[in-house]
Amino acid sequence: MAEYIVKVGKRGELYTPKKMRLQIGLHPGNEFIAVVKGEKVILKKRKTIIDLLEEDAIATVSEKEIKKEREMLEKELLER
Repeated sequence: MAEYIVKVGKRGELYTPKKMRLQIGLHPGNEFIAVVKGEKVILKKRKTIIDLLEEDAIATVSEKEIKKEREMLEKELLER
């Protein structure tokens, strides 16, 4: 686990070291999530849709399963 010094600007801006940004793939415009635990702040990169699409799939669904679900949803909607 690496530790970095992050400075706070006059208006509350956080100035992060380049090495840290490169390590977690943080680019200008990216967002991150801040979790506060007592005096600790944990910063996590907020994943974009592109990040999620590039990750390995956690499940697979066949075309047959999708069609079956769609038919069930259509039937349910028509019954309303």
